[in-house]
Amino acid sequence: MLPIVAVRDSILSALRDRGSVILSAPTGSGKSTQVPQWLIDENLAGGGEVLVLQPRRVAARALARRVSEERKQPLGKEVGYQVRFDDRTSDATRILFVTEGVFLRRLQENPSLKGIGAVVFDEFHERNLLSDVALALTRKLRRESRPDLKLLVMSATLSTERVARYLENAIVVKSEGTLHPVDIRYLPHLTRAPAPELAVEAVQGYLSGGGEGHILVFMPGMAEIQATLRGLEGVRGNGPLVFLPLHGDLTPEAQDRAFIASEAQKIIVATNVAETSITIDGIRCVVDSGLARVARYDAERGLQTLNLEDISRASTDQRKGRAGRTGPGVCYRLWTESGQLNRPAHGDAEILRADLAEVVLLLHSLGVTDAVEFDWLEGPGHDAVRGAEKLLHDLGALKPAARGGLELTQVGRAMLRLPMHPRYSRMLVEADRLSCLPAACTCAALVSGRDLLTRISHEDSRTRE
Repeated sequence: MLPIVAVRDSILSALRDRGSVILSAPTGSGKSTQVPQWLIDENLAGGGEVLVLQPRRVAARALARRVSEERKQPLGKEVGYQVRFDDRTSDATRILFVTEGVFLRRLQENPSLKGIGAVVFDEFHERNLLSDVALALTRKLRRESRPDLKLLVMSATLSTERVARYLENAIVVKSEGTLHPVDIRYLPHLTRAPAPELAVEAVQGYLSGGGEGHILVFMPGMAEIQATLRGLEGVRGNGPLVFLPLHGDLTPEAQDRAFIASEAQKIIVATNVAETSITIDGIRCVVDSGLARVARYDAERGLQTLNLEDISRASTDQRKGRAGRTGPGVCYRLWTESGQLNRPAHGDAEILRADLAEVVLLLHSLGVTDAVEFDWLEGPGHDAVRGAEKLLHDLGALKPAARGGLELTQVGRAMLRLPMHPRYSRMLVEADRLSCLPAACTCAALVSGRDLLTRISHEDSRTRE
C-alpha cells in the first residue's frame, strides 16, 4: 500500500470542509498519482475536470500514462495530458496533467475556469515563476467568483506554514511516508576532478561491490550528461548494462526509454527533471553531482543566463529519496560532508531571479495592471517589475492608460497569442505586418531555441575523424 493512502480520509475531509488543502508528503509516497484519482472518485470536482499542474513536461506525460494504466483506460480518454506541442486529451478527459504554462494559457482563454472543478499544484516546493503566478491567480479567482473551486498544493519539502497563511483557511495534511533507508556516502576530501569523472568512479564502485537495481546519476546539463555517458562506456557490472540520458530536450520517445522495464541494469544520467514527480521503478543507487543550472536575469544587461550552482539541502534530500523507493539504497554525494552543511536549506524562488516580461504581459491581459501591488505569495522586486514594464512599453505592448498606469495595446494582445518571450513575439507580429514571417520565424528559432540544429553525437564525430 502506498504511504499516501494513510492520510486519504484527512485530505478528502479537509477539501470538503475548507476547499483548500496543503499536502506535505515525501518523494515516492504516491501523492502525484493517487490524489487526483480520489478527487474524481469522490466527486469532489463537482463533475468538472481535475487539472494537475506539473513543473516539467516529462513529469506531466509520465504521470498521465501511469494514472491511465492504473485506471485501465487508454491514455487520452479519462486521463490525459497537455504540454507544449503535445495534446493527448478528449471530450471524456476528467484528469488532466498540464504544465504551468499551459494552465496559464487556459486561464487566459477561460478566466472563470468553467468546467474545471479542482486545481492541484504538484511539487510546489520548486517555486517556479509560473507556479507562483498560477497560484496567485487561482487564489484570486476562488476569493472573487469561484469559492467552489477545490485547491490542493502538494510538496515534498515545502515549508507549509507560509503557504497556509497565504491561502488563509487551508488545512495542512502531512504524510510521513515509509521510504526505505538510504546509505549516504560523501567524498573523503575536496577535489577539483570534474563531476562526470567522479560519477563514473562512483558507479564503477557500486557495480564492483555487487550493487543491485538501476542507477540514477544527476548532472546539471546536457554537456555533463554526454561526458558522463562517454566515461561510463568502460564500466563493467555483473550483467548487461544499458546507458540512458534523460533531460527535457529529448524527444518523448527517448524520454520514455528511462521508464520502460528492463532486465538489463539501467544507468540513467539525468538533469533535475528526475528529481521530483516522476518515479523510475527499481532505482537503488543515486549518484548526485550536487549541481544544477539555474536561470538568473541580469536586469542591467537585459539578459537571462544559466549559472552552474550548488543545489540546496532540500534538493539533495529529494534526489537521495529516489534510491529508497523500492528497497534499501545508497546515495553517493560528490562533495564532502562538511560541504553539505554549507548549502542553503532551500533554493530561492524563481520569481526573485527571473525575467518578468512575459508574466507582466500575461497579468495585464487578466486585468492585473500593477504586478508590484499584486497579492503574491512572495512578491518580485520593484525594479524587476518596472524593468519588465519599460521593455513592454518600448516594444509597443503597453501604453499609458487614461487613468494612470499602463494598459494593453492591440500589438500586446497579438503578442499574447504567441507562447514566447515578448522580444520574439513582437518580432513575429511586426514580421507578419511586413510579410516576411518565415524569415523572422527562423531567426526567432535560432536565438530562442536549442533544437533547430542537429547535434553531431560523440560517436558520429569520432567516426568522421
